Amino acid sequence: MTRAELKAEAKSQLHGNWIWAACVSLVLVIIIATLFGPSINTILKTLNDMNEVMGSSHPESVFNPAIWAGSILSNSGSEFLSGFFMLSMAITFLAFTEGRKFNFWRSIFSVFTDNRFVPELLNYILSYIFQILWTCLLIIPGFIKSYSYALTPYIVSDLVASGHEVHATTGITESRRLMNGHKWELFVLDLSFIGWTILAGLTLGIGLIWLIPYKQTTKANFYRNLAGNQFRQ
Repeated sequence: MTRAELKAEAKSQLHGNWIWAACVSLVLVIIIATLFGPSINTILKTLNDMNEVMGSSHPESVFNPAIWAGSILSNSGSEFLSGFFMLSMAITFLAFTEGRKFNFWRSIFSVFTDNRFVPELLNYILSYIFQILWTCLLIIPGFIKSYSYALTPYIVSDLVASGHEVHATTGITESRRLMNGHKWELFVLDLSFIGWTILAGLTLGIGLIWLIPYKQTTKANFYRNLAGNQFRQ
């Protein structure tokens, strides 16, 4: 499916389900904002530090991993928790694209249901650590690796649902394999939402409660289109 077809399919699936999707997104956004919010000041401080480095007589030191490592590690706690709750978003909207609409509370906490918690947690912890390590080297390798690992929660969810044993790196390994040659496609797909993201920002974030389900449903369709049923057999 093309990018346009993936997004059109998502809008078709959300038709008549926007209220449910918006309510789920609203609660998860509040949870994530509460957990992630404290790290914003640290991010701003890092940007200010980098600005000072660039204005110094040694701007090349911006490529020193130490410039990044302090900020990344200090943000890691809140980002880890907020990212873990985002797994519920991925699982919920993957099920939704397959015609299974969870009830409200199960949607919020789906990562804790159906024996998913341990395999999802282990794969998430390791993928998070790997991204941290890559990002400490330089920001770009970490960004690229984030796309290599992007399909991990969907793969783990499929494997658990089909009764397969899932090890700590199973989802990560399969995501890397699946995304080989497709990282750019997902990046461009994410980039295609930039206009909606700006619009959501102009509404002081209110628009996010509609943008998030639209984007999550589209991404779930991207995964299913790419993976097919290979992890559900």
